[in-house]
Amino acid sequence: MFPGLLCTSEPSVRLVRPVVERDAPLGLRWLDGEQGRSTLLRMGVPADLIEPPALTREKARISSFISRNDQYNWMIEREDIVIGSIWVDLRASAVLGAPAVSCMIGDPAARGHGTARHALAAVVQFLFGQGAGEVFARALVSNHVSAGLLTRVGFARLQEPYADPGDRLRWQNFVIHRPQ
Repeated sequence: MFPGLLCTSEPSVRLVRPVVERDAPLGLRWLDGEQGRSTLLRMGVPADLIEPPALTREKARISSFISRNDQYNWMIEREDIVIGSIWVDLRASAVLGAPAVSCMIGDPAARGHGTARHALAAVVQFLFGQGAGEVFARALVSNHVSAGLLTRVGFARLQEPYADPGDRLRWQNFVIHRPQ
């Protein structure tokens, strides 16, 4: 069962359902310009697939978050302001097991305050509570910030880095196991 609200161990950080009208303009702001391009590149979006943000595309993307049955999607709020998103792929891919969590703090001013750590930890605990024995994640080999975040939450490197055949980028997979 997908909860629309997920609280974290930090009272000022909570995960809420996406809302198209609220979140699409935020996505435009987060992904616009060089800062947005840099964010997408650090997340592993190939440069040739980065398009200028458009409100209609962003609304469609958020609408798909809401209607998908193969993902859980939340927006991350800190002090009642949406600053990012976190999602869980419920189906394994060719290169990563499931459930697999991904996180983006879209607002650059909100980075570096521990918000992503609280959000990731809450999602991992939720998934363990739903019966998952392990949770997966991945980060670009070059993205030391994401790798450090995953490690601080308790994820461990899984196998050797690899080049994803879909994007030819170098990735490192991570896993965290449910405590016994």
